[in-house]
Amino acid sequence: MELSLRRWKRGQLLLAWAAYWAGLIGVTLGPALRATWRATQLPEGHGTVSASFGDAGLTYTVVEEGVKTINVSAPASTVLLWVVGPPLLLWLVWLIVRERPGARRHGVAGGSSGREALGPGSPPANEWRSRQREHIRVEPERVNTPNP
Repeated sequence: MELSLRRWKRGQLLLAWAAYWAGLIGVTLGPALRATWRATQLPEGHGTVSASFGDAGLTYTVVEEGVKTINVSAPASTVLLWVVGPPLLLWLVWLIVRERPGARRHGVAGGSSGREALGPGSPPANEWRSRQREHIRVEPERVNTPNP
């Protein structure tokens, strides 16, 4: 199985995004989730969990038995770039390198319009077609109807 980004379909792109977000959650939030679980399982008043959003950005703190086990702070812009940036970049690269559905059917490499194949100074295809129609005389079609 070839893992070429060029041949990915939409579903594979969405699956890549989901894998990225799952990995991001596992790596960045994994330790915080474990500490949160431990703090919430302690007897009443022995563990606290707090999250806030303010001038410092996002802040998350976990205190177990009076000791800060997790104290994380990140600017909102950084969090937004980590969540949206790589999937957006992957999508843009995928748009650029993917195989277009009509590219093989029309014999055009890379899905371009095919203007590169015309010689220099060639008129656009629409002008050529209109000139061709002028040279072709179309006879009206005769319909055979039965005599009553």
